[in-house]
Amino acid sequence: MTPVVELIAPGIWRLTFGEPEPLTPLTYRQTPIKSPQTPLPVVDTPPIDPAQIRVTRTQRGLTIVLPATKGEDFYGGGLQLKSFCQTGLRKQLRVNSDPVADTGDSHAPVPFYLSTGGYGVYVDTARIASFYFAAQPLRGESAKKVRMSTVNTDIETLYDAKHDAPSRVEIDLPTAQGVSIYLFAGPTIGAALQRYNLFSGGGAMPPLWGLGVWYRAYGKFDQTQAVDLARRLRERKIPCDVYGLEPGWQSNAYACSFTWEPNRFANPTQMVDELGAIGMRVNLWEHAFTHPTAPFYDALLPHCGTHETFGGITPDFTTEQAKAIFAAHHDKTLVSIGIAGFKLDECDGSDFIKWPWSFPEHAQFPGGMDGEQYHAVFGTLYAHTDWSVFRKHDKRTYGSVRNLGALAAPLPYVLYSDLYDHKDFIRGILTAGVSGMLWTPEVRHATSKEDLIRRLQSVVLSPQALINAWYIPMPPWEQTDREKNQGGERMPDWEEY
Repeated sequence: MTPVVELIAPGIWRLTFGEPEPLTPLTYRQTPIKSPQTPLPVVDTPPIDPAQIRVTRTQRGLTIVLPATKGEDFYGGGLQLKSFCQTGLRKQLRVNSDPVADTGDSHAPVPFYLSTGGYGVYVDTARIASFYFAAQPLRGESAKKVRMSTVNTDIETLYDAKHDAPSRVEIDLPTAQGVSIYLFAGPTIGAALQRYNLFSGGGAMPPLWGLGVWYRAYGKFDQTQAVDLARRLRERKIPCDVYGLEPGWQSNAYACSFTWEPNRFANPTQMVDELGAIGMRVNLWEHAFTHPTAPFYDALLPHCGTHETFGGITPDFTTEQAKAIFAAHHDKTLVSIGIAGFKLDECDGSDFIKWPWSFPEHAQFPGGMDGEQYHAVFGTLYAHTDWSVFRKHDKRTYGSVRNLGALAAPLPYVLYSDLYDHKDFIRGILTAGVSGMLWTPEVRHATSKEDLIRRLQSVVLSPQALINAWYIPMPPWEQTDREKNQGGERMPDWEEY
């Protein structure tokens, strides 16, 4: 295919091959391209010669081949918990909250990568694309022209991902018959990433209080217990700027009613005021799957996908109707009493949870997407819907979210995970950052005092200093003392709750 090449902003080119699918992440970009506050270097030509990019239709969809220079390294693909440099790897960019191997599954996969050649590439698709970074040689390309006279048993040599790596990136894009590819010039990696973030609508602007310390309270607390623990934190001079309530605040949480449970929270306005008086903003847990007892269920029903999750319907946030209905309830009943933000959970999906965790890829949505496509935009559009309530009142917010995708840079929402490997968590700060997103290595518990200290050090240097004690009645440092020093009861695994 021969591309149509357009300069759409300084240093950013769009290459259109064939007829792209009508519904992509860019279809739903909420904020326009921003201009840099400090001028970026002027670049007059695309960082990759468009004539050297090959796009071919296949029985599967499209094969995209982008040239590269020998020795280039590649970074990106969204949040990747198992690797930072992607050179020599295949990444299938599929939404999955439980990535157990370095395959590309992620809370937040993004079809964007950066090269040490000083440029970035974004493929505008909501499909599950596979990226082959420094792809396998084609027939006849291999450097091994002579037969080996000895049998090589050295594992590192046999499985060296780079020893035959040619100079290109190959992308397998299923279903599509056309695609738009965006090239972001550098000449440095930093400048290329800055152009991508500006293309997405600019970076996030959180409120100052959001950059303080967050504490999420035990999920079974009632109003009195929640306020008592908050006061105890203050009395002990433990920093806390945002106080989070977990599923127990709702009358139904899986799926969500989005209404207070009166037996546990008899006067939520009073509670918000009390916590505000001691300098704590309140953040509420929720997910978008809407229970039949939710006050707006009937109005939302026509604007939802074909499959239920947790016994609730899935709003189609690609439609203006679903966004308006969902946002209006949050505005009227929660933000109006002083709720400062939300934790948007379970908008990803999992292969390993025993109950129906999310909608299948063959689900259908009234806006025209199937489940495969909607998974790619679900968390991003959910966050935009939530954010719109605060923007309506010219308020800043800062929240948490379990899934984001392409073009999420403007969102004041930080990714988190139910996984808990510390090395993965630290790696996530880096990989999310090179795809324009934020990540927190939240602290939930520790195996020792040293482990707790190391985790606290990591989290305070991340975009959100989050202590998540949702499944233990006491703070993690008290729990660690109780287990290690006093022979107290074992800290439960989260699955027990």
